[in-house]
Amino acid sequence: MQVHEPADQERPPPGGFDHAAARRSILASLILNALCPYLLFRALEPRFPAESILPLLYASLFPVIGFLLARRRKHGVDAIAVIALAGILIHLAVTVLAPNLSMALVLRALEGAIIGACLLVSAAIGRPVMLYVARQFVSAGVPGKRAGFEAMVARGAGRAFHVATIVWGCGLLLMSAVHVALAIYLPHADFVLVSPVLGVVTDVLLLAWSARYILRHVSVPRATQ
Repeated sequence: MQVHEPADQERPPPGGFDHAAARRSILASLILNALCPYLLFRALEPRFPAESILPLLYASLFPVIGFLLARRRKHGVDAIAVIALAGILIHLAVTVLAPNLSMALVLRALEGAIIGACLLVSAAIGRPVMLYVARQFVSAGVPGKRAGFEAMVARGAGRAFHVATIVWGCGLLLMSAVHVALAIYLPHADFVLVSPVLGVVTDVLLLAWSARYILRHVSVPRATQ
């Protein structure tokens, strides 16, 4: 499981959610995180000894490129970027440290479990990650919104972010188990393609659920004129 940062994150238009921008973002993420790594891995794997980690390491460059492009467009680092960067660093670290390709793929599949566990810990200690993600999204560039958001949380809306964080944590743990099974039973090249696609689908489903759940339980403050 991988928590993906879309390669092109656009702000929604004043009228609401921009579905076209969301579709472009998902497509860009699938291309950079799934299709391009798969094609490069398939091209390089026959050129290296069996179980060499180098084709996987080279294929990992595309998610790094996607992250850098997203950072260049946004001109900063936010909570989602930190989670995405953590996922990339975990992938690179376990790939370099793994004794062979099969073990590298299994260890990479544990990324979701690591991030999911961190989310559950943040909820357990009363610092749910989704609260900080929502705070940054709602109040970005509008100081007046920050005060309204904090007042909303003080009135008890923080529980919604607590629940959302727990659901994300459990979802990532569950999907990590699925990824481990796929890493064991699928051919290496197939896993390189299927794993990030499944990761993007999981992220989209969790994002859609959490947006609906949070909006049902909180009142997002309007911008201060």
